[in-house]
Amino acid sequence: MKAFMQPIRSLARPLVALPFVVTGLETLRDPRARAEQVAPTVKTIADRVDWLPTRDPVALVRIEGALSLSTGALLALGRFKRLTTLLLTVQLVPSLLTEHRYWTEDDPERRTSERSHLLKNVSLFGALLSMTTEPRRRSALARRARDARIRAGAETRHLRKHATAEAKKLAKR
Repeated sequence: MKAFMQPIRSLARPLVALPFVVTGLETLRDPRARAEQVAPTVKTIADRVDWLPTRDPVALVRIEGALSLSTGALLALGRFKRLTTLLLTVQLVPSLLTEHRYWTEDDPERRTSERSHLLKNVSLFGALLSMTTEPRRRSALARRARDARIRAGAETRHLRKHATAEAKKLAKR
């Protein structure tokens, strides 16, 4: 079963990462549209959070785009999998809170579209959470090293026991 799961995981990572890479590229190319969309929420948050590097929505959206692109690319390549999935999960939270607010839409078609986008993002959030909590798999080299340490420990205990028995025999003479 494990041999079957590895190719699926290897395919799933780039598929989960793809929306972040594409969105990051689009955001870096033209941050204005997204900045206008999130500006009211960003202003509210920026007024409460002192440690933000800037209060400019365009700059914050550019930072978010660069983070999305870089972490998405690292996840697609299978590098720093836990860290990148955790960062992407955290990064998705503001999007879930600020974008696709379907309940504010009056047009039924637009409302349906926005709800669909929100549900897609929630599903992506769930996939990232699942990937973040995946158990670590050891490499073949790490498994062999661990097995060698276990064998060496067992051999050491056996030799100590044998040496103790020999020492007792010599002490009796």
